[in-house]
Amino acid sequence: MEARIDRDQYLQQLKSSSRLPQQTWYEWFWGLKPKGGPANPTDAANNEAVKNAFVQMLDQTEPPAVFKPSEVALQLNDAQLAELGYEKWEEVLPAVYELAFEMREFGDCEILRKGQVLPESATIADLDGPIRIRRVVM
Repeated sequence: MEARIDRDQYLQQLKSSSRLPQQTWYEWFWGLKPKGGPANPTDAANNEAVKNAFVQMLDQTEPPAVFKPSEVALQLNDAQLAELGYEKWEEVLPAVYELAFEMREFGDCEILRKGQVLPESATIADLDGPIRIRRVVM
């Protein structure tokens, strides 16, 4: 029975299990958490910049015309994305989807899938592809 330990492998295991990859030694030593981190979709959906971009798209689009969630995300500049902890506009899409469903509950917009308005009972989990959004026709 040999009780030899591969020193390099053991040190690598210790190093990888005790520190986060982007942490510096002093962040690890003092227990400091890395700054920022991406916002979850619900928090991002409540962000003023995301809400303003969404409402602006609703105001600019006359029914029966529709817009894509990506058009809302593309309106955000780099500073607004960084404030949310995101680097790319694609990362905002889940928040735009959540905001669209929230606005639908208030009767502000309709969500379409394949040209058909989704029923009120449909949720984000029920989606199986891209959606379009339009202002409610009054």
